Amino acid sequence: MSEIRIDADKAERMIAQTLRDDFKMLPAQANTAAEHLCRRLRCAMPTPGAQQLARYRLIGSYPYGDPTFREALALKIADVNDAVARELWELVRDRCEDLPPSVAEAQRY
Repeated sequence: MSEIRIDADKAERMIAQTLRDDFKMLPAQANTAAEHLCRRLRCAMPTPGAQQLARYRLIGSYPYGDPTFREALALKIADVNDAVARELWELVRDRCEDLPPSVAEAQRY
């Protein structure tokens, strides 16, 4: 099936003109009908998905300035300190995948 690409405003004007000329609609009715048709066409268009990002997460090398990770860890593990928190965070980070450079610049700490 062939694809037609046209600016939405231009399509609306073309549809309204066709309705006026070929179907003898009044200008106000033709404009309203064209607006409704274009809205339906826009709603029927597929939305761009982010399939390529399904397995990616943005995660920093260490949650500097954010004590919530260490606090949450302290609830799970007794006697947690910065070294333990850092090791566990590195385990999490090492198993994550980097975002592709075309999607986002890496957050630097």
